[in-house]
Amino acid sequence: MTPIQISIKDYKAVKSAEIGLNGITLISGVNGAGKSSISRLLYYALKYTNNYDTIVNRLFADELLPIDRLIQSSISGVPQNELTRQIQNQQRIAATSNDNGIKKEAYNNAIRLIMELFHNLNKKDSNDLHMPDPAALRIMSLVYSIGDNRKNKGLVLKGGGWDAVINSIEALFEKANRISLTREYPLFRDAITNVLNDDLKSVRITEYGVPFVGKDVKNVPILNFIQQSVYIDTPMIAGLDMRNGSFQSVEYWDDLTVMLSKPAKKSYSRTINNYIKDVTGGNAYIDYGLSANGTMKYQREDGLEINLADSATGIKSLSMLQALLRNGSITENTLLIIDEPEAHLHPQWIVEYARIIVMMHQKIGTKFFIASHSTDFVSAVKYIAEKQKVQKSLAFYLAEEDKRKPYTYNYRAIGTDIEPIFESFNKSLDKISEYGGW
Repeated sequence: MTPIQISIKDYKAVKSAEIGLNGITLISGVNGAGKSSISRLLYYALKYTNNYDTIVNRLFADELLPIDRLIQSSISGVPQNELTRQIQNQQRIAATSNDNGIKKEAYNNAIRLIMELFHNLNKKDSNDLHMPDPAALRIMSLVYSIGDNRKNKGLVLKGGGWDAVINSIEALFEKANRISLTREYPLFRDAITNVLNDDLKSVRITEYGVPFVGKDVKNVPILNFIQQSVYIDTPMIAGLDMRNGSFQSVEYWDDLTVMLSKPAKKSYSRTINNYIKDVTGGNAYIDYGLSANGTMKYQREDGLEINLADSATGIKSLSMLQALLRNGSITENTLLIIDEPEAHLHPQWIVEYARIIVMMHQKIGTKFFIASHSTDFVSAVKYIAEKQKVQKSLAFYLAEEDKRKPYTYNYRAIGTDIEPIFESFNKSLDKISEYGGW
């Protein structure tokens, strides 16, 4: 049994699939056979398993909104001073920290500072008519609305006013920590269901026989074999130009943009990096001169320097692998999911791309899940892996249309025998013969 096993029945276009992941797994089939559906399902299942706190943080971001509004409103329209600057700083920490302990402390600090600000605003001045300060009234209105809102949600809060706010923060983070520790499956399942717009009733995924997706899962386990997933479906993503971000809110594109924006590390495979450099004739790097996130650029060996977003598509494809390699995103515990890597590539570079994949698996231990239409790419992966003596890491699967239910497909394991893939694509030659009159 391979470390990761995927079992799917009646999911989108997939009638049935039993797929094992170990080294380099490649699925092939016609358009509409569900290859991308499997790739995205696998990506999000691994992403949320390895980053369960991301789900928890999203859930509680909504519940913390009333407190966020209180913090923001407290400094709105108030002359800036040291107290308001301290509130803004705590607000920034609460918004950016991934540590629930630090977030909770920042929220509590902000509330204490707002209480002090409220007291200062409410001080009576002998020169006025003792009218309440508008900012103080706004703060108190929000404070009491938080208490009322939490009571309606069933949270038992001691006291009212400021006590209700402080107790609300305590109750929310206590609940968040409990869910983070127990890693409850329903929350995980709902996160994947929402992003894929489909249920997981007929899907089961296991690591070393332990399920982390499936109807019998109660708590999501911590994975060992795959600790990070990367999904690449096109080199045309706007995330390559990190000054502007993605033009469309697609979660896996945004995730890839974040990974690509990480700075290079000192420790990475120079052999593979130099090989990619020889193929593309240059280096990809991040220029931090314009923004905190930086802009990916490509520098050719003759000195020409351009934004990677403006470079040839083939250079984008290989440079993305180079950038991920150099910033430490590609390790032995990484699964690189690549949808149609041959797209937009010259036939020679299709073979080069296949060789880079085999090199990454051989020298680093990186795992791959690849969907491909290209017989050149399939052949290159098989024969290069055989030459490098890593053919035992290969597994090929072919999508075949179900005879009883049109437009659905069964995935058949074909081991390392790629002839069935060639046979399935011979239909294109038949079409040329038919339409060209051979």
